[in-house]
Amino acid sequence: MGSDVLIRIDGRPVAAVKGGFLVDPLEVPLGDSTVERIEDYQGGFSVMPGDFNGHSHPEQSVYAEMVEEGWDLPTWCRRTIYAHSVHMTPELVYLSCCRAFGRMLLNGITSVAVSFYCHNRMGNALDREVIKAALDSGIRILFGRMNYDLVSKEAYPEKRASQESYFEGPYYENHLISLMEEFNGLAEVQVAPSLHSFHANTLGAVARVLELASELGSPLQFHLSEDKGDVDLCLDLYGERPVFVLARLLERTGPVRLLLSDCIWLSQEEKDLLAQMGASVVLNLRMNHRMGVGLPDVRGLLERGIPVYLGTDGEASNYGLSIQEEREFALEQFGVSVPIVPFDMRCGNVGSMELGSLGDLKVLNEGRVWDVFVGGRKVVSRGTLLTMDLNAVEERIRYITSDWNVL
Repeated sequence: MGSDVLIRIDGRPVAAVKGGFLVDPLEVPLGDSTVERIEDYQGGFSVMPGDFNGHSHPEQSVYAEMVEEGWDLPTWCRRTIYAHSVHMTPELVYLSCCRAFGRMLLNGITSVAVSFYCHNRMGNALDREVIKAALDSGIRILFGRMNYDLVSKEAYPEKRASQESYFEGPYYENHLISLMEEFNGLAEVQVAPSLHSFHANTLGAVARVLELASELGSPLQFHLSEDKGDVDLCLDLYGERPVFVLARLLERTGPVRLLLSDCIWLSQEEKDLLAQMGASVVLNLRMNHRMGVGLPDVRGLLERGIPVYLGTDGEASNYGLSIQEEREFALEQFGVSVPIVPFDMRCGNVGSMELGSLGDLKVLNEGRVWDVFVGGRKVVSRGTLLTMDLNAVEERIRYITSDWNVL
């Protein structure tokens, strides 16, 4: 994916990428034959690290044009994923993810953490389509292959059928390791274990996947206290609130790089414990707001020194796919500025202008995304995606899903 480039604004070198990593632009001689090209900008341009999207379900972009304003989360789930995820084919997963990743790149997102549960009894077939969409679009991906191992006997038929399609039981670990081996060595892809939540995972599965993540030295994505039901469930089944249950499991498994999404229904003691555990949090603020599930204590998390990332969750449950707009929402809603925190992927840091970080950059023109580079490769030019035709992608999605009913 990498491509060497020197970026200049008003003739002054401001950034350079060689071999996929940021180098000192002042040490790249003009006319250096090892730099494939020079990008010159004049006037009100600036360069920033590309955004890291800390939590995403890109396949859910298939539902973006069927969702109605005002749906709460249970209604949304019933009319989207539980109605139609069993119908997701390899082509539809690929196209939906192309739509999501393309829109992310246009908004300056250059790397994304994906939590993918829609395996549909196909082994890694659908998982590969997500990764293929990332490679084809040009975005860098942390692919969390999710374990979802609870099927509710009391669920309505469509929900139960969906849960059964996600369930892999004893096959999960083999599928995960196989996928990790398949994409090992690609700088643009990191495959990692992932869990869904306390309401979609047994305690045994949570413990085993935590153990796997510790053994692999891998980050682990997990929905934590997105709704109050998870708190009630943990209190009923385990006698403790969710963070305390996690902490107890970690005492047996060893340290894990936790990337905990949502974190809305946390007690003060849980927030204190998260800080002690060294966990990171991903806030999906606009999704939480639109779905009416509540909002987290952003200021309290930041004041405790907990690393806070921002995520978009799925396009169909949000107002769009922009980390910058998530950042602006945090400032408007909470009066706090969420700092940019670099994220350490297997091949290097993203979200940083520090020399040696991965060469993922966005060029802004008067604050608007103009050009985007991933590993030095130009994937957006003058606000246009270079890697695929999104209009054709979206038209194909509409055609395939034209007979889907909104229940």
